[in-house]
Amino acid sequence: MIAVKFPLGYKTKSSVRVTLLLICCIVLSNLVNSQNMDDFIEYDSFIIVEKPQKTYKGFYNNGKPYNGYFSKGNSEFPRVDYYENGEAKFQYSLDVYQMALGAEATEKEGFQEEEGEVMNEEQYEAYTKDLYKPKLNIKSVYKNDKIIDGYEYEEVPSGIFSKKVVNQKIAELYIDVFAMHYYQRTSMIQQGDSIIIGSPTLAAAGEKLEIQLFRENNSWITSYNINGENIGSKYYIKGNVDNLPANSTIFIYDQNDQTYGYGTTGFREHSGKLDLVDIQKMYFENPEIFSHKDIHSFFNDFMVALINEMQKGEKQRPKDPEVFRGYVVTGDKGKVIEGIRFFAKEGKTNYIEYKEASEVKKAKVDLSGFQKVFKEYMNRKYEN
Repeated sequence: MIAVKFPLGYKTKSSVRVTLLLICCIVLSNLVNSQNMDDFIEYDSFIIVEKPQKTYKGFYNNGKPYNGYFSKGNSEFPRVDYYENGEAKFQYSLDVYQMALGAEATEKEGFQEEEGEVMNEEQYEAYTKDLYKPKLNIKSVYKNDKIIDGYEYEEVPSGIFSKKVVNQKIAELYIDVFAMHYYQRTSMIQQGDSIIIGSPTLAAAGEKLEIQLFRENNSWITSYNINGENIGSKYYIKGNVDNLPANSTIFIYDQNDQTYGYGTTGFREHSGKLDLVDIQKMYFENPEIFSHKDIHSFFNDFMVALINEMQKGEKQRPKDPEVFRGYVVTGDKGKVIEGIRFFAKEGKTNYIEYKEASEVKKAKVDLSGFQKVFKEYMNRKYEN
């Protein structure tokens, strides 16, 4: 308790007394805060490139981070949050790709040996320790406990997801997968009305695989290129469309009372190198995502679903479609060359079978009955 006494015979104006009392309140408040912030933590296992120091301190208030630096994550992938008055201001991290490739440590300003200076054993030990500490060179900005510019991270067993946030929107996703003697990075970057998927690790090995995912009319298309050469495309179609992609193999089916199509063209070679992201499984498991017309909304929901799928661990084959409506092979102008397809128009239902670009059979059938017809057709096809 601090008592304030005024000497006898000394008269003070009321404004002066108010000022003195206010100062006393501030002093008392600071004393209380200092008592609650006796606990602190000190780190010397990393270097923040923006503010190189020998050690970094973080002060707690009532057991919660209040001022200074607080480490999170693990020793292999450290991140540090910086607080002011109980509010997270910045996050410091390093590039996962550089970390995984074991980028050569570099000397930072403030930790270099001066020319002509001879270090003793203790100084040299401290110097080398600083030299190989993780150098946190990525600064992200918090607002209301959320990253609004910079990187958000999610750690999963054997992997890290890095989401790059620009103006409070996620613009890029990096997927780093680790295993014994194995490392793979996949990038997903929104560019205009497309999402570009690639692999920096494959590119470093001399093979550039780029997948472009974009919307065209009522379809989402993935176009695959290796070293600048297009090797094939995949189609994700919503609705029972009449205008089919050219030179493609298309399956049409119903799932959750909605009609979808899935097709491919090309892929005579290189098919084993395209599994950077299992878009086909995403389509069959989460077809509602492909109903988006806005690229940013699609990208955001696609990322959430993709992370959820990858967190499940073991890979599972995509779910089989619930109800089939057809299988067709198209020619140059999208005309059906062969296959079988169900039609429902003006209350009438039937199927048509195609061969050599002509209709060879047409019969009435409802959608339930068509399932048997479809399976018999596919069995005949694969037997031949």
